[in-house]
Amino acid sequence: MASYHTFSIFIASSLLILSSFSNAKTPPKPKAFTFPIWKDDTTNQYYTKIQFGSNVTTLNVGVDLGGKLLWFNSPEYFSAADSFRPTRCGTKQCKIADGIGCVFCFLSPPAPRCTNNTCSDYALNPFTGTEDYSGIGTDVLRVGSTRGTQYKVNNFPFKYAHDALLEGLATNLAGLIGLARTRVSLPAHLSSAFKIREKFMLCLPSSGGNGSMIIGQTAYTKPFQQISESMWTTPLLRNPVSTSGNELVGNLSIQYFIGVKSIRVGETPLVLNKTLLSINKRTGEGGTSIRTVRAYTSLHKSIHAALVNEFVKAAAAKNIKRVASVAPFGACFDSKTISSTEAGPDVPIIDFVLQSKSVYWRFYGWNTMVRAGEGVMCLALVEGQPNLSGPTTSIVVGGYQMENHLLEFDVAAEKLGFSSSLLLRDTSCNQFRAA
Repeated sequence: MASYHTFSIFIASSLLILSSFSNAKTPPKPKAFTFPIWKDDTTNQYYTKIQFGSNVTTLNVGVDLGGKLLWFNSPEYFSAADSFRPTRCGTKQCKIADGIGCVFCFLSPPAPRCTNNTCSDYALNPFTGTEDYSGIGTDVLRVGSTRGTQYKVNNFPFKYAHDALLEGLATNLAGLIGLARTRVSLPAHLSSAFKIREKFMLCLPSSGGNGSMIIGQTAYTKPFQQISESMWTTPLLRNPVSTSGNELVGNLSIQYFIGVKSIRVGETPLVLNKTLLSINKRTGEGGTSIRTVRAYTSLHKSIHAALVNEFVKAAAAKNIKRVASVAPFGACFDSKTISSTEAGPDVPIIDFVLQSKSVYWRFYGWNTMVRAGEGVMCLALVEGQPNLSGPTTSIVVGGYQMENHLLEFDVAAEKLGFSSSLLLRDTSCNQFRAA
């Protein structure tokens, strides 16, 4: 009798365990993931927060639109990198990462930066131009969906960089996370891992606020859903020549380019050498790229001179008084002579005209003027410098001009969607959320 009673308890317990397994909820398939974005006011660098590795190390990493992959240096991660795995030379993973060499290191046990027969590549610090050559590895990345569910992304590719590469980064940053057109960038890897659309919405905050990046396809809260449905679109172009010196010449550039055809100040088009606006298919020179790692939009010397000249004339027509320039800006003004509007200082508007005269990216005072001292405001577009490691891009749209605009990088469709300033809708990136 006792044995029958024990057997009955065993059966009941087994059924209960099976029932609990059958009722266990698996996370729903995600449609999109969200990442907060902040701005470091000292360096004008934009960054997000990620959780990485088996010990769930929290890392602040800069957001690099043109960056190939994630790289960082963190003693906290290094001390407990139990789930780190090197990417071996000659493997499918190495080919996907587009590795350019193989490193050998015989430390036992293996650790980040010292593993044998490891697929390798350069990590680039775009603020200083310095590079670090080392092995590529993978580990676990934890990400949050727009529905609030947490997911683990296994085998997420990254490089553990030398600490010297941190020079020039904001003091609270451990590295950079790449969003470029590679198969190992954050958007590409999440798209592959979860079978979601390779697309991301970027909303960069201004000083003191916070923005968001949403990877995948989802609806947004009001009024952002309505704004996203009425954005202008323009093709995302490819530069046939790499703009980075550590890539093979002939590779399609991993950066995002758009086709600016002309520039207007108010209603006046600038007189420009139009060959500078298109990409030279042989040399890779010219064209317009978009970079979050550039604080302000930079322009070829002749384009910048034409812009400053016309802007100063249009500002004088508004009785705005010019004052001595403050480096690196080419035109500065007495802020007491500039009135305010809902879109910032009341100065001449600047349009980057795209595939037709009716499609243009418009910049109002909030995105064209910056305080540069007591009583002084300057035009926040600067003269660009030659690229010493590859072709020089004529126009590089910087972070300041992107702030409080919705930017939708639809990589799958090869097009960019962009809104006008959110301030005109009495909102900002601070309120941008998925529905």
